[in-house]
Amino acid sequence: LDFAMEYFDKTDADPDQWTVIFKKSLYKAICDHVFAIDENAKLFKGDIFDDKVKRYRELNDKYMELAKAELYAIMASRAPNFSTEASKNSEPGILMKNIRSNGRGTSIRKIFDSIPNLLPRLCPCMLMSPMSVAQYLTLTDKPQFDITIFDEASQMPTSDAVGSIARSENVVITGDPKQMPPTSFFSSQQTDEENIDVEDLESILDDALALNFNSKNLLFHYRSKHESLITFSNHEYYDNSLLTFPSPDNRISKVTFEKVDGYYDKGKTRRNPAEAKAVVDEIERRLSDPELSKRSIGVVTFSIVQQQLIDDMIQDLFTKKPELEAIAMNGEEPLFCKNLENVQGDERDVILFSVGYGPDENGKVSMNFGPLNQKGGERRLNVAVSRARYEMKIFSTLTADMIDTNRTSAVGVEGLKKFLAFAQHGASAIKGNISNNGNEIAKDLAKELKAMGYDADVQVGCSGFKIDVAVCDPNDKNRYVLAILTDSNDPSRIKTARDREICQPSVLKMLGWKIMKVWSIDWMNNKDAVLEKVASAIENAKNPVELEPEKKKIEIEMEEVAPEAMSTGLFSDPNAIQKQVYKPLDITQYGSGAGDFTNPKNAANIKAQIEQVIEAEAPILADYLQKRVLSAWGISRISNAVAQAYGDIIGKVDAITTCSNEMLVFWRPDQIPANYKAFRTDDTRECNEIPSVEYQNAIKYVLQTEMALPFEDLKKSTSKHLGFARMGDKVLKNIETAMLHLVNTNQITERDGKVVLVQ
Repeated sequence: LDFAMEYFDKTDADPDQWTVIFKKSLYKAICDHVFAIDENAKLFKGDIFDDKVKRYRELNDKYMELAKAELYAIMASRAPNFSTEASKNSEPGILMKNIRSNGRGTSIRKIFDSIPNLLPRLCPCMLMSPMSVAQYLTLTDKPQFDITIFDEASQMPTSDAVGSIARSENVVITGDPKQMPPTSFFSSQQTDEENIDVEDLESILDDALALNFNSKNLLFHYRSKHESLITFSNHEYYDNSLLTFPSPDNRISKVTFEKVDGYYDKGKTRRNPAEAKAVVDEIERRLSDPELSKRSIGVVTFSIVQQQLIDDMIQDLFTKKPELEAIAMNGEEPLFCKNLENVQGDERDVILFSVGYGPDENGKVSMNFGPLNQKGGERRLNVAVSRARYEMKIFSTLTADMIDTNRTSAVGVEGLKKFLAFAQHGASAIKGNISNNGNEIAKDLAKELKAMGYDADVQVGCSGFKIDVAVCDPNDKNRYVLAILTDSNDPSRIKTARDREICQPSVLKMLGWKIMKVWSIDWMNNKDAVLEKVASAIENAKNPVELEPEKKKIEIEMEEVAPEAMSTGLFSDPNAIQKQVYKPLDITQYGSGAGDFTNPKNAANIKAQIEQVIEAEAPILADYLQKRVLSAWGISRISNAVAQAYGDIIGKVDAITTCSNEMLVFWRPDQIPANYKAFRTDDTRECNEIPSVEYQNAIKYVLQTEMALPFEDLKKSTSKHLGFARMGDKVLKNIETAMLHLVNTNQITERDGKVVLVQ
């Protein structure tokens, strides 16, 4: 290390910094070495890579749209064609009969029972409550659904869920164990919420977690359009594991506290009139403002009596000013007023929160906050404080310092104290809510920007996801104008390319951010050029950022598909049977009579004729093939010489042969007999001139279109589709033989007196 000591000896560097200087020089030399020998690093250009990322996003969007279009087409192709006449005993026939009669005299349950195969084709996805499942779907030995998905499973008692689970092969249970469990609150006849005995029931989600089902945590949080709205819940109940996204105005909290000068009427009405008036006044103010009224409003209270008081006052307001009622109730999301027991699942742009509880007329504060004092009270609080998208305003006569946690052990009450402190004082009231210092490039970039006169913060955000550098608006220090993301090794960023390059940036854009990416190689190779680009981006983004409009639907270039294309298998699954028309080949004439046929000079022409017929008409029975060729030579009676000549030639023909019901069948060389999914209808061939495979496919075609039929109806419908005007004994025998083969090979079966396909 003489070279290092020589450098320090000739400079005035502080000896305390020698180690730092040496390490920095060493690491810089390593970087330069890697850039020199690694082709990817040597050729890397941020602009080129940005274009590649942009192309990836475009392809992903197009792929998503194509996937939806394909899914729609597949689902549509599986639905039967109701424009054709169906047997009255088939499932389409039963459904059409009930449609024409408006279901008169038939219950929905009976209709569903009558069309068990048609129903999942018409409605591959059914949205039902557990009560509806029990009411409309009969429990059978065979599962009726491939998968059942439970939403808000934390509120569903296991006893309500088992009926739906029993009707499905698989189950997905989604819910939040930190939110409301099923409760006996509304089944109680008591009205004293402070002393009510609330029993939290076991949910299907709790039982699934207890049984160690395979689980997956969904960590992205989208509802809150401002991070402060979810910060308290994320810190208090989710161990800061949710990936929440900061907003351009992240420096100001959207959770605000308004101290109300009033009291809680504990001994009598158990209401807080002052808070109720403050809430209704705020509603009136917002609805009267053209801009504020664009945001939907929800009111949440801790108690039913407070909810009822506010509800009554809102109705009084609307009676006096009906124009406000029209604004509040006629939008996409009408105003609601609910208590914390029934607000789960609801959300609004703005939530006005009335605590209700507080000091009484004498200034005494009881530590009884109704259901919050019960076991699971923290879940109720979590639900109540996480309903807002853009803003939450708390109206309260109670402040955090009035709650004495030494007088109660309820976790829910302790959470209320912390929440009120958060609302009053912001994120600083949450212990441990300290962000790290960020990566070195982010710190260097922020330092350079400040030297250029821009105010910038590092590691902006309250969760695991943070913006590396956020540049403040020179005209409004409470707002950021640009988010700069680096290619850091932040665990919240590097899991998948789709999360990193599509999902996370799209959420930030939805929140109103202008985003740019700074690549570490660009920064190390040409810092000045990067700073110039950043400065240009800041200047372009100084105007207030509007929320990104709804993404326009991507137009997919697809050929127009005619309605009949659905029934011809263009989008159908590989097992769909195709109905075709038999077209006999017009055979070329080379001669006439047995003499010409047996002449060795014509052997090549006869072989060509046989191959042409096979090419055009396969699959074809050997006897019918012989009949077709000999007819072209005018031969109706087969002599030994003709038979000998034909036998010599047919043995040299290039074709595939199979044997079905002791009859030889010829196929084209390119055909795979096991994969043949068609039959042909015509009035040319006799019933014994049709291969058995076509009878089998005709039977399956009827069952695919009509789902299930009694044996006799199935025979009649099959005969009709094959083109026979009447079903004689020979036709019946061929159909029954084909049905027997399908039964023996487990392709069809009988169920409840009807024949169905084996899925």
